[in-house]
Amino acid sequence: MANIYDTINQLERDIRELDAYDALSEAMDKLLNDDEARELYINFRNYQTSVQTKMQLGQELSEEDVKKAEDMQKTLANNAVLSELMQKEQQLNQYVEDVNQAVGRPIREIYDRANQATKLSSEDKDVE
Repeated sequence: MANIYDTINQLERDIRELDAYDALSEAMDKLLNDDEARELYINFRNYQTSVQTKMQLGQELSEEDVKKAEDMQKTLANNAVLSELMQKEQQLNQYVEDVNQAVGRPIREIYDRANQATKLSSEDKDVE
């Protein structure tokens, strides 16, 4: 039986070798060397953290919160350095999503069996 942690460690190494990883790293270096972009990024991350905290506490976002987030998104998208960073982030995140799908597949299959059994049981009751 394979040691799953060896597989995880290999996956980490493989991710670091992706062109998308290098591209994101380069985009982050550009951001860190651009005062305006860095400040916008820090402000956005701080705001994002405050919004996430509100949501975790069960607080609803106000219209003002939503408007501010939209305005910040537009500002970020209009900054070439940040726009590139977000694009590179999306490219790398696609790999992460694919990995998550693959890792979660065996677990979903187990629960799908239970869901199928529940569906069959429900159909049997409908027949009666």
